[in-house]
Amino acid sequence: MTKPTFWAAILFSLASLLLNSAALAGGDGHNHDETGHAHADDHDDLQVNLTDNMQQLNNISIEIAGSRTLLQHTALFGVIKAIPTAQYQIRAPYAGTLQQILVQQGDSVSKGQLLARLTNATTLKTYSIHAPADGVIAERYFNEQQQVRDEVLLSLVDYSKVYVELSAFPNDIQQLQTGMPLTVFSLHHGQSANSNISYIAPQMTAGHIARMRAVLDNQSGYWRPGMHVKALVQTAEIPVALAVKKQALQRIEGKAVLFVRENDVFTAIQPEFGREDASYIEVVSGLATGSEYASDNSFVLKADALKSGASHAH
Repeated sequence: MTKPTFWAAILFSLASLLLNSAALAGGDGHNHDETGHAHADDHDDLQVNLTDNMQQLNNISIEIAGSRTLLQHTALFGVIKAIPTAQYQIRAPYAGTLQQILVQQGDSVSKGQLLARLTNATTLKTYSIHAPADGVIAERYFNEQQQVRDEVLLSLVDYSKVYVELSAFPNDIQQLQTGMPLTVFSLHHGQSANSNISYIAPQMTAGHIARMRAVLDNQSGYWRPGMHVKALVQTAEIPVALAVKKQALQRIEGKAVLFVRENDVFTAIQPEFGREDASYIEVVSGLATGSEYASDNSFVLKADALKSGASHAH
């Protein structure tokens, strides 16, 4: 091979390498752009076809997007207490001997029920002592044949209604008023009861806490004095033009999406959301009033959509 031919071959090889490198670089950039674009819009293209029968089999409920009043709440904690005016101290009316005590601690009694018999030390007459109200014998202090004077024989408490005493901090107290509705929850067993704030203390405690209370119906006896509870006080009502159930939302790639139904097709959309309460969230834009959307078990649609998307990508 002559020298000119040799150098020409070298130059041709170098040029080919440079062109190939540029082509590869351009190809990678194009692929990354396409991949990035598809990734960003993945949730917009996620669709699932599901007949009414399949929706029922998967327990997928359908809701209609519309106006709603959002309920704002403040959480407070407190304790159940007996109502002072429902506590009775049953005394011996005069000095004498207890001939009979017919009840034990923990017994439930009715108003007018015979509780004890007492013989007067002076007249030797025997008198009956009756329950002043319905309730439970909280304490029994004496036994039969004991000598008593003007002393408490029994403590009776009516637990058919109880107080829930709540603690509010300075940043909460400004938005609380008597009459506001609240729901009280047991911290351990999940039971709840509704009431209204009946009293707010006019002054703070030394610990900068305001005491407030509400009356709970307790015919079942579930709410026991000393039980610690949580209460949600409804502090505001906010009407919004459009809202959906929060349980309907699913997260895909870190974003909240909603599965909207048209005929048998569910499409994942990403509306703009606003204010919320415990159950509903406002939709600011991206969803039409009257749209049907999946609520209960919408995670089934998410799983199916992601599975279908992965299969399509492969």
